[in-house]
Amino acid sequence: MKQQDTTGAGAWRSIVIIVFLVILSMVDRNSINLMIAPIRKSFGINDLQFGLLQGPAFAVFFLLGSVAMGWLVDKYSNRWLIYAGVMLWSIATIASGLSGSFTALLIARCFVGLGESVLQPAGWNIVTKLFPADRLSTAMGALSAGSTVGVAVSFILSGYLISKAAQGPLMPLPFLEHVQPWQWVFLAAGVPGLLIALLIFLLPPGSGKANLANPNNSGKLSGFIRENRAFLFCHFAGFGLLSVMVNGAAAWGPEYLTRTHQLNAKNIGLLFGFIGVPLGVGGVLVAGWLVDRVFKKGHYDAHLSHFVIRALLVAVIGFLGFTFDRQVIIPLVCFGLIQFIQPFAGVAGASLQVSTPEQYRSRISAVFIMWYNGAGMMLGPSFVALLSNVFGHGKLGMAIAVNYLILGSIAAVLLWAGRRYASASYQRYNLNRSS
Repeated sequence: MKQQDTTGAGAWRSIVIIVFLVILSMVDRNSINLMIAPIRKSFGINDLQFGLLQGPAFAVFFLLGSVAMGWLVDKYSNRWLIYAGVMLWSIATIASGLSGSFTALLIARCFVGLGESVLQPAGWNIVTKLFPADRLSTAMGALSAGSTVGVAVSFILSGYLISKAAQGPLMPLPFLEHVQPWQWVFLAAGVPGLLIALLIFLLPPGSGKANLANPNNSGKLSGFIRENRAFLFCHFAGFGLLSVMVNGAAAWGPEYLTRTHQLNAKNIGLLFGFIGVPLGVGGVLVAGWLVDRVFKKGHYDAHLSHFVIRALLVAVIGFLGFTFDRQVIIPLVCFGLIQFIQPFAGVAGASLQVSTPEQYRSRISAVFIMWYNGAGMMLGPSFVALLSNVFGHGKLGMAIAVNYLILGSIAAVLLWAGRRYASASYQRYNLNRSS
């Protein structure tokens, strides 16, 4: 992937705006994870049914939308696509707060997923056009940092709003007088997006749009996949399992602290927020910087090699921290370490960008985004819920521990196996064809 270094104020301004929208999307997506108990009580549902709200309801539409975006982002204005997506998920989040039944909330979550499916493929497409290969992990890591900040903000905001709403209605409006505290959280998260969506038009016109006049854009995608099947399999499977692991722990972490250590929603929100933000953001930026530095020296397997080590560290720390958890400080310290180590999306995305020809890049990226987000959101919460049912209601900590151990270890093996294929793919489509 050879391109001119155009990084400057305009490129980083685009990053800041996209990151802000990523934070908004993560608030709308993850606020539900701090409201398990009140929503279960309102609708009389069990853990498995709630897992559907956290996982498949959102993920299926996110998955389908992500695939479609792989084709749309190269054909239409990325700014207008992102604007439409932000408006859709904001309206759907508001509808979540007005839901009067489990079915209504399930449908609203589906449309939140559909709206959010546009942001990542369009964001990656824009950033890849603005940054050279040896800075791309850092730039895409900045986008992933937005996700980390968004998760933390969602915990802080949700905990605060639940606490305030429990004292009385947040807004004295007649048609909202019977709204429950958890519903106020969705309303407060969704309404600002209707205005914030306009920020996307501060990006330069045509941002991220491909040069469709390039005759190379008519190449056969199937040939590229066959030629690089070993790299794509190890990459998709390894990072996909990390996504399942991360999403499962994130979905059930707050409930674990409530069940096992009797912490309330407000304190959990503050703990996750103030531990998660600095460590998560620092971790994803450090990972991108380290990978870019090694990659620039000619180690073209740097993206996968780096996360072999990180996956093993998370597997060990997560298992020990949530197994020996009699004192709450132990899982909290381990959670902080994991937050610094685990963020992978920026490096994983950059690995695909630098190893895929431009005419296939958006489609391959879209399938990966579909895969790792879909697998994580659909399987992650459900896998921990399944383990919880096996170990028993009071053993949620053990379920999270085993989740870390099994999935982190297998992911490390797959990424280790894929290192040489990653290096070969990069050289095949960059060094060899430019010589």
